Amino acid sequence: MKRLPLLLFALACLIPATLWAANDPFYGKWKFNMQKSKLTGEQSKIEDLGGNKYKWTNGNDTDTIAFDGTDQAVHYGRTISMTAQGPNSWKMVVKKDGRILSTMTHTVSEDGKIQTIKGTSTKPDGTTSDFNVKLKRISGGPGIAGTWEDADVKFTGADEWEISAYEGDGLTFNTPAYQDTLSMKFDGKDYEEKGPNVAAGSTSSGKRVDAHTLNVVDKVKGEVTDHATYKVSADGKTLTLTIQDAGQPKPVTIVYDKM
Repeated sequence: MKRLPLLLFALACLIPATLWAANDPFYGKWKFNMQKSKLTGEQSKIEDLGGNKYKWTNGNDTDTIAFDGTDQAVHYGRTISMTAQGPNSWKMVVKKDGRILSTMTHTVSEDGKIQTIKGTSTKPDGTTSDFNVKLKRISGGPGIAGTWEDADVKFTGADEWEISAYEGDGLTFNTPAYQDTLSMKFDGKDYEEKGPNVAAGSTSSGKRVDAHTLNVVDKVKGEVTDHATYKVSADGKTLTLTIQDAGQPKPVTIVYDKM
């Protein structure tokens, strides 16, 4: 770089940022496309500790939960209660700050090979979404204990994402239904994510690979929770997020269509 005259070097740095600011392919409203997305492959491990207590591990997060119907503190400022509804069925209620985020029923099939989770989530704007998840047993048992992998994920509703300019070549990501906002520059520094469902200490940092591609690292209280690549298609009509959660064997792919 020292061989470049100072003025030319300054212009070389300025031109890409100016082009992105003028016509950034990430700008606009995007709508989630479940048919194009791949939400399967993530695993959870449930260990029976005895005394109606279970150790529940998702990626790098581990919590111990008593299946006694009481609200118990878990990761990210949330509580979970688990109540038995039969020999192979349990009701789960997830809350944050006393608000119900989701209510669901976990059911293990008679042959012990499939776990089905059916429920409803409630968003901060008051709208709801129903979901139906099927998990296949990888190992362990009997009952709900064992290692499970998401095999089929479906839910109603199509969340929208709004992306706009933020300080030069930065971006603001806004999810209206969740009242969730993240404004960040792509300088490798941590920027705070805000919203009623956001865990305290949630931050993101990122770098631009090129005009159509971002690399983003998400953290909670300094601990990395995932690495993600955001990529807009050449025609500008599709935004694909490839997310590798910490401690998970496979990434998920989330696809949005330009509105």
